Amino acid sequence: MPLPAGLDSIAGAQELYDWFGYWPGFHDAEVLKFRLSIGEPSYLVVHTWEMTNNVNAQGFYELIKHIVVEVALEGISNVNLGDLAEHSILLDLGAEKTERGFRLDFSAAYGLFGTIEAQRLSLHLKPGKPFPHTAVPS
Repeated sequence: MPLPAGLDSIAGAQELYDWFGYWPGFHDAEVLKFRLSIGEPSYLVVHTWEMTNNVNAQGFYELIKHIVVEVALEGISNVNLGDLAEHSILLDLGAEKTERGFRLDFSAAYGLFGTIEAQRLSLHLKPGKPFPHTAVPS
């Protein structure tokens, strides 16, 4: 299955696809940082992984391919967010090409949810688990 339509114009999207071998849904991903700015890029930073069918000695599914994904949003034109909790876990995170740029849709198991529309999106990837926190550019 190829990269979803319209996402090939997002810098870093192909690399994220290649990391997993598919486009991730970000289920249970942890929101590490969120910064909304006017006149400069805004950032959503999440830690995600792939869950396997293997169960470890503690009875939990094994998680592999950990990666921290920083989504940079530029030229934001619309924001509709809710529950700006200190700790947020996503149900899913989707990106879609629109007439005016891109729409980022995210629903939450807990915490931050909503949509953001921006002219440009780019992804910056850091393989591995976050330790201790992922810094957002200042």
